[in-house]
Amino acid sequence: MLTISPLLGEVALKIGSREMFAVAVLGVTIISSLSVNSVMKGLLSGFMGLLISMIGMHELTGIPRFTFGSIYLFDGISFVVALIGLFSIPQALKLIEADTSGDKSNTIKDKVLPTLKEITQNFLNIIRSSFIGVITGLIPGTGGDTASWFSYNEAKRFSKEKEKFGTGHPPGIVAPESANNAVVGGALVPTITLGVPGSSATAVLLGALMIHGITPGPTLMSEHGDVAYTLLWAVFLSCIMLFFLGLLYIKAAVNITKVPGEVLSPIIVLLCVVGTFAVQNSMIDVMIMLFFGILGYFMDKLDIPVAPMVVGLILGGILDSSLQRSLKIGDGSWMVFLSSPAAVILLALAIFSVFQATPLFRKFLTLFKKQ
Repeated sequence: MLTISPLLGEVALKIGSREMFAVAVLGVTIISSLSVNSVMKGLLSGFMGLLISMIGMHELTGIPRFTFGSIYLFDGISFVVALIGLFSIPQALKLIEADTSGDKSNTIKDKVLPTLKEITQNFLNIIRSSFIGVITGLIPGTGGDTASWFSYNEAKRFSKEKEKFGTGHPPGIVAPESANNAVVGGALVPTITLGVPGSSATAVLLGALMIHGITPGPTLMSEHGDVAYTLLWAVFLSCIMLFFLGLLYIKAAVNITKVPGEVLSPIIVLLCVVGTFAVQNSMIDVMIMLFFGILGYFMDKLDIPVAPMVVGLILGGILDSSLQRSLKIGDGSWMVFLSSPAAVILLALAIFSVFQATPLFRKFLTLFKKQ
């Protein structure tokens, strides 16, 4: 770890505005293209997040954009506030709507730990899915959901029993869980070395560090080495502690299903309001959070994924500022991105990630396999 960290810092110092723009574009497009039901809906959600991220003062010129004359919007929309609204309020509303009277569990009758035989049978699946999780975490803004989909699809593709997937088949459970755990370490790499959140969780971590006056980036290891290494060790030790805590509380946690949705939902909303107000002690943030909550609820009704919007919110500012800097370097010419091999490769991957999810590409693959 001691030798890898300086190397990551040196690599980060060589990444300029052109490469950052390409990374941001790849982060938005790749998660949008992974939308299960519609690529267009995923892209729509991602671009909505990008537009919302443009609200506030322009980073380079200081000109307010889309603030509608309100000084409260000069600082932009806090992605922490947006995350609380998008993920918590819709779930609270769905709990009120759902009839869960017959879905309550009393005890867990199945075994908690896998057998040695199951671990051996899924060993290659665990290694492959963990590797996918780490690599996916390196792409800014993706996170556990994207890694889980990747690993699940790969596990199904390599399996000889594809028809069992979706029925509680062990490989279908092992793959997304392994990737979801592995993505945490990968997501920390761009967060610490570039100051670009690798996932929504690391975005919150990024905000917490900045509140304490610590700006993650290439110089973090040298200027705040104690914080950086404490964070890395905390992630490592938390994996071990969570394993034992999970074994201890998993059978007790099932009792949460006994709480009626009509009781649980107001508690969730109340905690959301209190948590949002505590961010900046502002009722405007609470109103913004409720707006995003209602928006997320209707997006769910229209089957529009929320994850691409969150990625757009996180990466929008980075994409905007890096685009402006790149165009200034190239005297306004878009050809400046072609002068960077890394940017060309990343932008090509972004285009391919969208194209491979289109019906035309799938039809082409079907014809190719038949031949």
